[in-house]
Amino acid sequence: MKNKNNKNFKAGIIIGPSGIGQAHIREFIKYGISNIGLLGRKFKKNRVSNLSFKVKEGISFFNLREKKLIKKLKPTVISICSSIEKHHIHINEFSKYCKNLIIEKPLIWIKNKKTNNYNYAKKLLKNEKTKLFLNLPMISLAKQLTHKEKIQKIKKIEFVYFTKGKNIFDNIAIDLLPHAISFVLTFQKKTLKSFKILKVFKSRSLWSCKVMINNLYCYFIFKEDKKRTSSDLSFKINDNYYRRKQIFKDGEYVNSLIKNKKIIIKIKNPMSEYLRFMLSNFKNKKQIKKNNHIALNIIQITESLLKFKH
Repeated sequence: MKNKNNKNFKAGIIIGPSGIGQAHIREFIKYGISNIGLLGRKFKKNRVSNLSFKVKEGISFFNLREKKLIKKLKPTVISICSSIEKHHIHINEFSKYCKNLIIEKPLIWIKNKKTNNYNYAKKLLKNEKTKLFLNLPMISLAKQLTHKEKIQKIKKIEFVYFTKGKNIFDNIAIDLLPHAISFVLTFQKKTLKSFKILKVFKSRSLWSCKVMINNLYCYFIFKEDKKRTSSDLSFKINDNYYRRKQIFKDGEYVNSLIKNKKIIIKIKNPMSEYLRFMLSNFKNKKQIKKNNHIALNIIQITESLLKFKH
């Protein structure tokens, strides 16, 4: 069923349609966007035929060879799923074609010692002509769990995420901290007020930290290994242990949580749910502001952690 809020969303563009970009394509289609442009770093003839899911009738794809062709499509939303180091360039560039932008995490990350990423991002978000959402599916996961579980006062959170990523050392943190931080802040129902670093550990494939976020003890453990066959997400809230179970079906993941190794909690796909939430809320200034605050908090915490001296 088409979303009643999508009547003005006739066309959308995916910048970086491979990998995570495929989830954006899938949700654009579900949302009722019938004209979808795909633009990658390199032009690929078989880009559409290689999609990981079946495409229903009535969807027109435009496999774009160059950026200037975007203007002809007149997109009402653009998803930026390009490599992290290109985000700030692409936000500035593609906001000229469309005011509604969805950005894959993190919002920006400029690997230049002279650049303060927090200040750069803060300035970027002050542009009132552009409505920008950062994709943070762990917000959806935390909210779903809150609705299904009677969670007592939270004293500690452990968040463990092992992925098929290819990042090493600090790049692991840049990639995965947005998940953990947005998860924690959603449970707290507030933005960052206080932050203290207790410990940071890093190796080629493993990165971890112990921190206090708004006086809540948090332990984050991340690992990336491109040889893995699947990702593994688990977390502990106080004394309760949860592990995500995923089954790939019809081009997307069916999700559930296993609590304390025995109780099954059914949840909707957090990625799908949050992408749909963003598409539905470009006219909601309050939701955009909340999202942007968390995006800045993520960069602020990440910069502090990467500068931390043992």
